[in-house]
Amino acid sequence: MKKITGVDILDDKIKERLTTRNIYEIFNNFIIPLISKEEQEFLEELEDFLIKEIEPRVNLNNEVYELFPILGKKNYIQRLNQFGDMERYGMRYEMLLAMATSIVDPELDLARVVSGVIFANPLFRHGKGDIIEKVLREVISGEKIGCICITERHHGSDAVNMQTTIKNENDHLLLDGEKVYTTNGSVADYFVVYGVSNRNNPRGTMYQLLVEREFEGIETNRLGIQSIPRVEVSQTLFNSVKVPRENIIGDEGIGYRNLFSGLVAERNAIIGSSLGIAWLTAITALIYTNFRTQFGKPLYDFQGVSFPITKLFTELMAATELGFKSATEYKKTLKYEDQKFVKYNAAFSSGTKFLAANLAHRISYETQQLCGGIAFTDNMRIDKSLEVAKVQEIIGGARNIQLYLVSKDIRDIVKNLTF
Repeated sequence: MKKITGVDILDDKIKERLTTRNIYEIFNNFIIPLISKEEQEFLEELEDFLIKEIEPRVNLNNEVYELFPILGKKNYIQRLNQFGDMERYGMRYEMLLAMATSIVDPELDLARVVSGVIFANPLFRHGKGDIIEKVLREVISGEKIGCICITERHHGSDAVNMQTTIKNENDHLLLDGEKVYTTNGSVADYFVVYGVSNRNNPRGTMYQLLVEREFEGIETNRLGIQSIPRVEVSQTLFNSVKVPRENIIGDEGIGYRNLFSGLVAERNAIIGSSLGIAWLTAITALIYTNFRTQFGKPLYDFQGVSFPITKLFTELMAATELGFKSATEYKKTLKYEDQKFVKYNAAFSSGTKFLAANLAHRISYETQQLCGGIAFTDNMRIDKSLEVAKVQEIIGGARNIQLYLVSKDIRDIVKNLTF
């Protein structure tokens, strides 16, 4: 990997204050009123671990995957689903994990969410058997890496009408196709892959498969995503790959249902990552502008700096409360099958994901402008956060797709009125 770190020009007195410990302390002042005592204890333990075990090992010249086994030792690859002896899990815990990890390393959290949540959640929800248990054990430990394969060269937002085909060969399935934008793809050990047996009837014939790297016929090629140089996003090719029947997660037609039932979890995890980026950049700017002097006084004393920062914090506090509400609502998707509620929850998570991801990008951009030139260097994490925020806005569905889903459900409410 090309060396991407540069010279340190940050004032020593400011650097002493811009520690992750101080960022967490300010972050907790805003977060703790929104969470339970048990969640607070989890968050504080997590933050202490990240400061002591992860932050010293973060190297911007190395890919993030070397940090996975360290997270895995404490079951911090994911906290959405119960695994092993963990007692604290669920979407609210996963959201806390995403926020705290993003504050230390936004790229690490992006890759972690894909492996631990977007890949692993379908296995938790729909997988059965010894193979699934083995794969989950390896991935949640951080020793192996997961990837999900949905989008294709000509089917991004229109993911349903995919061209990847799956043929039933009695004792196995035959997988052929190309997937793109597969995060972690080039280094993944396991893939959750969606394909159809009839391209003219994708909803009725979609499969969901667990594919292992060792299967013959798999080829991965890294894409050039310059915003996240430490995360591998790839083209993944399946050339007549034989998949054993025991690796079916969702059989013919069930794959479509499983695909869409998993999107709410995916969006909520991304909400947590986006909120973490937003808090990181907002708090960094708050500390920096209070101790960086210009024209004989701190930058924060200028209303042209303090008022915009205050406005961003106000929006971020509201978005964070909405994010926790979305995480709480997610529990209900596991209990209720009422179609009206399912549609409501899908729209609610889409709207919240749009707000959180868009706000993370905007806060990163605006604070970079307010802090000045230093915020464009690697001396602070604002520029890195801005680049990751750009990617977060499109992962799980581009922002206009999220707005379309909300718009569609709003329209349906009106159409269902009885006049």
